[in-house]
Order: sequence, then structure tokens, then C-alpha cells
Amino acid sequence: MKALKLFIIPITITLILTSCATDRPVMEVKESARDYEELALSHYNKGDFQNAILFFQKALEEDQKVNNLPGMASDLQHLARCYFEYGFIESAEKLINEALEINKRTNNKSGMGDNYIMIASMKSRDGKYEEALELLNKSYKLHEDAKNRKGMATSLNNMGSIYIRQGKYREAYDKIETAIAINKKEKNHAGLAAAYNNFGYLHELQDKSEIALEYYFKALEEDKFIENSPGISSDLNNIAKCYQKTGDYESALYYFKRALEVNRGLEFLERVQSDLKNIVDLLGTMGREEEKKLYAKALQEVEVAMKKQ
Repeated sequence: MKALKLFIIPITITLILTSCATDRPVMEVKESARDYEELALSHYNKGDFQNAILFFQKALEEDQKVNNLPGMASDLQHLARCYFEYGFIESAEKLINEALEINKRTNNKSGMGDNYIMIASMKSRDGKYEEALELLNKSYKLHEDAKNRKGMATSLNNMGSIYIRQGKYREAYDKIETAIAINKKEKNHAGLAAAYNNFGYLHELQDKSEIALEYYFKALEEDKFIENSPGISSDLNNIAKCYQKTGDYESALYYFKRALEVNRGLEFLERVQSDLKNIVDLLGTMGREEEKKLYAKALQEVEVAMKKQ
């Protein structure tokens, strides 16, 4: 992954709720904030989290100038997501809690629902599954009240993820299937990609590799449609690992190499390292020693580069 020079944002609720002076028209400032947000999201979808953070910060600064509370809450949510991706959990928690405080003050139900989804992800990461499920149920109800069907689907899909981890496959199936149905109606490609991946993994765990691959390929098509490069990388990896489990090593190798190409383009060094390890191990299993040496050398070079970061 690209090296990140982190600028921890010294934000407090008092500062957030204080409007900064500006001579520019309010609508112009708000439009500028949304332009920065759009630019940040384009970097985020390419896996360029460093520039995504910089532009989300600029969006936040613009929204603060005119005390645009909905915009500020959205900016904080996005920033928290970036920090979470990098594993800076404490910073992500601080930001998402400030976003939640704003959304509570403005009674923004969809915003609160999104906040609870992220907090649930943090709880799930720590193995606090019951707390996470409670938050996701709150999120679902808030999105339902706000008639935000995409939010409802995301809540359901995340519930499915937790049920998979708990080994409750029937519950997981029901939640994810409903999420898929909602996302199809809403034409929510990002939501469909996430739900298809979960559905694929659920079937893979039950040794239904053919069905699992069907859903992994569906996820890939959705991520390609919205040009979600990090998602495409993950989809290709899921496909490769599933083929490897079935003993179809040629197909597995093909998709591991495709994932490697994507991750090299994104400069996701951790993922490049993982792809190279998978390829080296697979080539060893296949007895292709000369080709294995080439990828082993590439792996060594990446590991040296990672140490220099």
C-alpha cells in the first residue's frame, strides 16, 4: 500500500459546530465542499487513501466555514473510513463518534444509520459480535425510518457477515439474500458487489464451490462496472483461492496473477506481497520451479521495499 503521511486531525465538537468566517456565498462554499468530496471518493475507489484523506479534509474545511452540519458529518464519516482502512482505529473511532454527535443533533437518521454501521465494523473487528449486531439492528431501523433502502441493505449484509463468523449460516443466508434483492431493485452496484462476495463466501464454507464462484464472478462484474479497483483486487483473489481449493491450479494461478497486476497498479504493497506468496506457493505445488524462482525474487524485492517505508 502507498506510504501514508498521516495528519491526525485535531477536531473537537466545539470546533466543528463553530462557523468560520468567509466572504464567499454559502452555496458556493457548499458546492466547493462537494467537489472536494467527489474528488476524494474517486481517489478512495482507486485505493489512493492518502489523497482521499487530503481531499476529504478540504471538504471538511469548506463545510466548517459555513457550518454545514450534514456535510461535516459526511466528511467525518469518510475520513473515519479511510483511517479505518489504514488500521488507525483510535483516530477512526474519534472521527466517527463526532460524526454521530452531529447527526444526533440534526436528527439525521440516515447519517446515524451509516455511523452505526461503521462502529459495528469496529466492534466486529474486536470480536464483539453481539454488540455489533445490536448496532446494525439500530442502523437498519434508522434507515428504514428514513426510507433509505441502500442503507437497509448494507445493514443486512453486514449482519450476514457477522452471522457467517458465528457459524450461523441459515441466519446469514436470509440476511444476505434480502440485501441482494434490495440492492438489485436500487441498482446499487457497490452494495451488490459486497453482498455477492458474502454470498460466495457463505457457499464456499459449505463446500459449494461452483455456486461460490458464480457469486464471486458476479461481484467482480459489479466492481468493474463502478471501477472499484480495490474491490476488483479482492474479487480476483477470492476467485483464485476458490479455484485453488477445487484443485484447478491453472485457473487459480491465472486469477492470482490478475490480482497481482491490479495491486501493483494500486501500489498496495501488502496485497502485492500476499499475491506473490500465493503465486510462489502455487507454482511450487505445480512443480514449476523456474517460474517459481522469478516470483520468489519479485517477492524478496517487495519485502525489501516494504522495510524501507
